[in-house]
This record gives sequence, structure tokens and C-alpha cells, in this order.
Amino acid sequence: MIPIGKLKQNLLFNKNLGDLIEVMKMAATLQFNQFRLHQEPSESFSTLLNRAYNLLPLDLSTKKFFNPPENLPGLVVLISSDGGFLGELNSLLINRLLDAKRNDDIIVVLGQQGINYLKEARIGCISFESPGDKLDTKKIGLLRDYLTERYFKQEISRVSVIYSKFVNITTQQTEIENLLPLERKQNIVPKGKEILVEPNIKSVLKGWIKLWLDFRFYHIFWSSKLAEFAARIMHLEGSVQELTKINQHLRMEYFKYLHGLSDKSIRELSAARLVRRD
Repeated sequence: MIPIGKLKQNLLFNKNLGDLIEVMKMAATLQFNQFRLHQEPSESFSTLLNRAYNLLPLDLSTKKFFNPPENLPGLVVLISSDGGFLGELNSLLINRLLDAKRNDDIIVVLGQQGINYLKEARIGCISFESPGDKLDTKKIGLLRDYLTERYFKQEISRVSVIYSKFVNITTQQTEIENLLPLERKQNIVPKGKEILVEPNIKSVLKGWIKLWLDFRFYHIFWSSKLAEFAARIMHLEGSVQELTKINQHLRMEYFKYLHGLSDKSIRELSAARLVRRD
């Protein structure tokens, strides 16, 4: 049996720990609500971008240039977290990466947790700085330029990204999205209309791909960051509930011990009185 002094000490420690977790949960909730003030990426803009791409006239040489040979290595971007209390979420992302990547694939990682895991596992990767809570467009641009440069030089055959998708406060999904090569649905140019391409189709497509990647990565980082905040809130809430159960058990043991001492004292007093009478 745990001594009563130790029980009391454990109860006090758990109370202080519970107060600390509650403060951390409130801070995580505040971060979540503040981040939601970021303007959500416009889906209508994405629709217009795709429509413009489908209308562009592509000849065979252009299609070949923007669709490198499939035997080239692929490139997988992993978006993990920089903060703590997200071990389960990061593990899901890492497992999805290990399942999806091929032997010759190049791995690009954003988020210190993912970088640390791959280094410990001795898996080679290229690291980029995360755009952070402010979704720094300059840092997103550095990633975009690196991907497009290797893709346009036909050093890689495809680009995919693995990230945590925000569904709601209690649900996050591990997603894998293929970014390049682009899927194309040929649309018929309206009768009497012409598509003017300047200065040439390759320059226009390069610019379009960079713009489209900017939008997609902004949306992906936005969803991923919301998922991180939500997962942290739910993790801390689970810790509070688990700590509450532990405290309930400790209180029962504490009061059981007190009642035992009280009963012992009563028995000893009663025995002493009987001895005096005799």
C-alpha cells in the first residue's frame, strides 16, 4: 500500500499538472481560433485556373516536355509539424510516406518532427523550412521553385505531397495528393473564340504551373496547420481525461487510508477503555 504522505503528494502533483494541461489546452484553442482568421483559399480560383489550363493548346512536343518519362525518380513532399503533442499524427504521416515512396524517390520534408524522425531512421531527405503559422509565401515560393526546376529539367517524373487534412476539430485525415504531372481534360474552345498565347506556350505553362502550385501549397499548408492545432487540442483533452481518472483512483485510496486510520484509532480507544474498566 502507498503511504498516505506519498498519496497526498501525488494528488497535489497531479492537480498542478492538470492545471498546466488546462492552460496549454486553452492556448492551443486560442491558436486554433486565431489561425482560422486566415482567409480560406478560394476554391473558385482553383476552378478558374484548371479551366484555363484545359483550354491551352498543347502540341505533342509540349505535352512531352511537361510529362517527363515515368522511369525517372519521383519526388515526395512530407509536411509534418514543428510543435509537440502531435506524436500520433506525425507517426501516421511517416507511415504513409514509407508506404507510398518508391526505392529511388527523393524525399523533401517540412517540419522539424518529420526531419528528426527520418534522420533517426537514417532515411535520406532534403529539408525545407516550414512556412509557419503565418503561412509565409516566400518560404512556400522556395519550395515551389525547387520542385518546378527539377521537374522542368526532367530530373523527376512526378511530384506528390503527404499532409494531414483538416476535417473538423475531432477528425484529421492523412492525405496524399499528386501535384505533377497535371491531369488534363481537353475542353472545346467556344465557337468564334481564339486563345492568344504570348510569348510562347512553354513560358505560359511554366508560369501557370508555378501559380497553380502556389495556390495548392497555400491550401495544403492551411489545412495541415488547422489539423495540427485540432490534433493538439484533442491530445491535451485526452490527457486531462486520463489524469482525471488517475486522480479519482488516488482520492479513493487516500480516503480509504484515512478511514482505515480512523477505524484503527477508534478500535484502540475502545480497547483502552475496556482495559481500564477491568
